[in-house]
Amino acid sequence: MRLAMLDGRVVLVIAATFGLMAAGSREAVSAIIGMLAAGAGAMELHGATKLREGDPQGVSWLVRSQLALLLVIVTYCVLRLTHFDESLAQMVITPQVEQTFVDSGLSTDDIVPMLRKIYYGTYVIVGLVTVFYQGGMARYYHRRRGAVARDLGVETNA
Repeated sequence: MRLAMLDGRVVLVIAATFGLMAAGSREAVSAIIGMLAAGAGAMELHGATKLREGDPQGVSWLVRSQLALLLVIVTYCVLRLTHFDESLAQMVITPQVEQTFVDSGLSTDDIVPMLRKIYYGTYVIVGLVTVFYQGGMARYYHRRRGAVARDLGVETNA
């Protein structure tokens, strides 16, 4: 229950903050994703509250919250991976960045391809970490279902 409360609060606060920042920047898709992720955090808090009240169905809320968050983050990663914006990459290439590349033996033509690789690598890593972390959390909560029911004094078939 403590883990769910902490995790739910962290997800809710961080996701809502980034969602609101995206909305302020008029990035509708990112704002929607942020609010959906915040909703997953709220689901986790709801599940923890149900457990605190003695309702073993809280575990189902915990499992679903992790799967919802996994789906939201992986969807966002896929959207980002399919929408690399080369013009935005060009905007971050300041004269200092360009000089750093030249000083390290790379040509200015290598900058955008390198930024593209970093961009793709970042979203692939975030997606994989999410699958393992949120998937692991969902499994963790699911596997504790019997122990939770026992602790609450409830008969279960699961």
